[in-house]
Amino acid sequence: MTSWSGVAEAYRRSFATLCAGTIDILLAGTEPSSGDNGLPARGRLRHLDAGCGTGQLALAAARCGRDVVAADKDPDMAALTRATAGGIDDSDPALEGGVSVLEAGSPTLPCPDASFDAISANFVINHVPDPRATMQDLARLAAPSARIALTIWPAAPGPHLASYGEAARLAGATPVPSARLPPELDFPRSVEGLAGLVGAAGLRVLEARELAWTWKTSAEDLMAGIAGGIATPGRIHRAQTPQVRARIEEHVRDLWNHWAAEGADAAEGDAANGAETVLAFPVAAPYVLAVRD
Repeated sequence: MTSWSGVAEAYRRSFATLCAGTIDILLAGTEPSSGDNGLPARGRLRHLDAGCGTGQLALAAARCGRDVVAADKDPDMAALTRATAGGIDDSDPALEGGVSVLEAGSPTLPCPDASFDAISANFVINHVPDPRATMQDLARLAAPSARIALTIWPAAPGPHLASYGEAARLAGATPVPSARLPPELDFPRSVEGLAGLVGAAGLRVLEARELAWTWKTSAEDLMAGIAGGIATPGRIHRAQTPQVRARIEEHVRDLWNHWAAEGADAAEGDAANGAETVLAFPVAAPYVLAVRD
């Protein structure tokens, strides 16, 4: 289980841009289908974004005309979402819905049963202390015909994290205790594992597949996230002496260079990153779309 206390700014600079790669798919998946009852009587889709992080998905949902409740139990993440949602002029015609921020998390979200027409949990279920209890709570909050879109990180790390693990080995880093959940609480970190979790919560799976995209970032931003303590590499990094950290960073930057973007992609990224080398990592994640019958 990941602790998010005190890492919000490091997350915003680094891994938040990675997680944003699935936003469009989650929003498209939670649109009512022609076979559903359509929009609720009040005229707007009421959308819960559980584990909202920096608020990018919540803001995108509001731009689609949804009334959004963005929930995150970490006060710093909730503050980032408030800043994201407050950064748009209310007169902006693109912002048709609204965002309210709730400093809370599943499985104890203080919302009535069946109160949302759409629910998203983007890379949330894999970070909570009790995935089944969290999934049951999200199912509780779903109104009839509500669609629930979820992503998790797979068991095998992507190349950005695998490279860090190899760099830590080369640098002789001191291991850290495992943060994995106990077996009775854990679940397979795969498409099938996530679909099983969803089905056990009483939801009907509409789609279950792996998403794939390319994450463009810089070594500086990625290293800022790790140095900030995010995920297993962050825990490892913070546990080392300054000398070992320096050796790890030297090794990992060499390994990350394998993923440097080339040609037009590199030129576009350099402009966006102030001439820093742009890294283009292939990433993949399990995705499940479900419905409350």
